[in-house]
Amino acid sequence: MCFALFMFTIFAVPFSFKSMEQGKYSVQLQWMTQKILNEVIEEPGLTFVGLGNYLIEFPSTFQSMYFVSDRKGLPEILKDEEGKDDQFAPSIRGPIRARSADGLEMMVSFSFQWRLEPQNLKDLYNILGNHLYKDEFVRFARAAVIESCAFFAADEYFTNRTKITDKMTEVIKSYFGESDLGLNLEIEGLQLREVDLPDEVDDQIAATQEQMQEADVAAAQRQELIIAKEREQLVAEQEVKEVLLAAQAEAERVLVENEAQIQRLMLLQRKEAEANLEILKQFADDAEPFERLFEMMAMRAMSGHTVSKMTVSM
Repeated sequence: MCFALFMFTIFAVPFSFKSMEQGKYSVQLQWMTQKILNEVIEEPGLTFVGLGNYLIEFPSTFQSMYFVSDRKGLPEILKDEEGKDDQFAPSIRGPIRARSADGLEMMVSFSFQWRLEPQNLKDLYNILGNHLYKDEFVRFARAAVIESCAFFAADEYFTNRTKITDKMTEVIKSYFGESDLGLNLEIEGLQLREVDLPDEVDDQIAATQEQMQEADVAAAQRQELIIAKEREQLVAEQEVKEVLLAAQAEAERVLVENEAQIQRLMLLQRKEAEANLEILKQFADDAEPFERLFEMMAMRAMSGHTVSKMTVSM
């Protein structure tokens, strides 16, 4: 009995440990109950699971999903891995057929990266297992892109790709954010790669873009002319201001000089008037004051001249 127990132990112990590699999550499946334990194993290495139990693995790193018409732009490692029956290989599918807001059919190529959240692995396994969820992810991604494409007209896919990419990211995150379905995924790096429209539409859009470029060039030239004329106007206005300032300064100078001249003349006239008044006061009592004044003026004039220069001798 002891020997049998010993042999069983030797046999059972090695099979009770399971190894997990780097870059993976694992959940433990109980063989007896066929149920998943709540604990998620995130660290690589050996884990004791018990005899008959085993680990169900999921990728812990970002995984790639591509919807492209050819694989020329993909890394070589992705081309080699695609097609293998491996849950860690990238998902590569053809472009998605969608319609724009104005009803045009188009083929949309895009890619993005996704990563599982460990707290949702149990629900994900209970609903989709560990081998069906990638196909469901492809279906959700298709539905999300078809929905987001309907928000934009065809010409916007050539003029407003950033806004369209942001909208696609928003819709895809909403599709992969159903935590009740185990779809609380982390979405990163969505790229809108190609948008293939019917040839007639491509030609019309190309012609429209060419005309828009010509209009932009004309608008730029017009703006350049406006700026040049505005600059000329500013120079002319500045010159006018300088002329006005000079004229104003000259007018003020003349006004000051005239005012000074007027003040000087008024002062002189006032002095003369005061002097004449004083002279008249001296002759106010004479019977002939003006004749007396004239005689005094004549005498003053004669006395003020040099005798040698006078034509009449006194």
